[in-house]
Amino acid sequence: MDSFTYVNIFETKGLEYLLLLSFWALFVYLVRYLSKPPKGRPDSR
Repeated sequence: MDSFTYVNIFETKGLEYLLLLSFWALFVYLVRYLSKPPKGRPDSR
């Protein structure tokens, strides 16, 4: 019955913070990319 493994949450906090930081950086980049006005002629109507 050795199916239980102990995981120290303090050892994994660094990795979690790196993943969260990279997610937020990519999210900000995505929002800025999607909020750009479309390129084209000003009288495109």
